[in-house]
Amino acid sequence: MPAEVTSGTFTYAFITLAVIAATWLSAFTKRISKDSARIITVVATLAGISFWLLWLCAWMHQWHPLITPTWKAA
Repeated sequence: MPAEVTSGTFTYAFITLAVIAATWLSAFTKRISKDSARIITVVATLAGISFWLLWLCAWMHQWHPLITPTWKAA
């Protein structure tokens, strides 16, 4: 696996886990309810996976392009 994919995957995982940890920290300090924390956890997890998948697809499409640019002489 290319190093860029590994570092990007760890970055997205770190950001997603940081959002989830901040949510549960807020729940334990009684700033939000536990039901809201559960909903935010599901939404943050799905958003993190979706953003990572979008980034991965965009990166993979640019890694080895099927169509290369051609230059026409004027």
